Amino acid sequence: MRVEKILIALVVVVLVATAIIAVLKMTGGEEEPVAIIPPEAGELSLVVIGIQGLEASMVERLTADGRLPNLARLIAGGATGSYATLGRNVDARIVWTSLVTGMLPENQGVGAQKLSRRGEMVDAPLVPRSRTVGTLWTFLADAGEKSGVLGWPGTWPVEEIDGFMVGPYSTYILERKHGGAHTDAVHPVSWYERLNPLVLDPTDFARRDLSRFVDIDSTMGLESLVGQNYVALATAYAADRSVVDLANALAAHGDVRDLFVCLSGTDVASQRFWHYMETEAIEHLEVGENERRLLQRQIEALGGTVERYYDHVDELVGELVKLTGDAGTVVVITDHGYAGISLDAAGKPRIGTNMHSEEGMWIVSGPRVAAGATAQHGRLIDVAPTILAAAGVEIPGELDGKAHMEVIAR
Repeated sequence: MRVEKILIALVVVVLVATAIIAVLKMTGGEEEPVAIIPPEAGELSLVVIGIQGLEASMVERLTADGRLPNLARLIAGGATGSYATLGRNVDARIVWTSLVTGMLPENQGVGAQKLSRRGEMVDAPLVPRSRTVGTLWTFLADAGEKSGVLGWPGTWPVEEIDGFMVGPYSTYILERKHGGAHTDAVHPVSWYERLNPLVLDPTDFARRDLSRFVDIDSTMGLESLVGQNYVALATAYAADRSVVDLANALAAHGDVRDLFVCLSGTDVASQRFWHYMETEAIEHLEVGENERRLLQRQIEALGGTVERYYDHVDELVGELVKLTGDAGTVVVITDHGYAGISLDAAGKPRIGTNMHSEEGMWIVSGPRVAAGATAQHGRLIDVAPTILAAAGVEIPGELDGKAHMEVIAR
């Protein structure tokens, strides 16, 4: 008798809940946002992962130590290569556009010059409407495939494509704070309300949320994350977590076949924390005794931050790889690496683009890729045609770059 009463009560609860939901729908009540649950079996045919500032020697060293298991698997089962970048001081929007167009800056619009109304040659604005050639996602659209483009430098304001586009993270956050137009941030704009909550703000994170990147057993521990140390790490983490969450959302609900995702956090973390890892450049700084002790405590707490951030990025790569099926192709590319810190004439560390190397790396894995192959050293503009070859898409004849067919299975 007691069991029957319990069952009756449960039925009543279910009926009441169902009735409430029905009333909310009829009266225009707000619905809960759709849960973002990645598909169990990936169905994407191509995932291109851009990682800003990924240093090949770091990847080699950490994988040799048994770290970065997801990148290690891609390397073991795919092909690798290196290429000359466009230089240390070239705007990222130009570089990442060349990576997806296969064209030199002067031939792609973005980074080129154009004739002004006054008849003068001037620099073209670094925005998508300046681009005069196709991109990987437009080539794929011509082949009948819909793409998602997330956080890719050089895509603000977003353009109308056959698929989805969310603008670069740093601009997105800045414009959101200042009430920027939704149409500049997300295409199609009808998805803004669904995707916007996934774009995290650095202020969403407290220092304890970033503890994995710090030696918390050191003298300073989390106290080392103050000022720009905290801002840089929180920004890097928020940016990369956001674009991967967006990727999961589109894979689950966006009806896309191809994804282009750019992770910017490695570059941010490297510029801020590299000197705590390779300390030679700062060991000879002329500072007082107290400043020297503080610097040493910071080194103890933050000396492993860059490496730990590489571990984090590897986990994000693992999430993205899972979105592809057995027949899917995964590509990892970068705009530059890191050569370390040099000193200027006054003996001060040269931070920023002076740290960049002029060599990039790629990893490509998939059914059309010759496992274990190594691409000949080429140019950054060779990346796009090689990706098309690996994806089985016809390569336009007008590209400046050439596909590295030595990494394509025959």
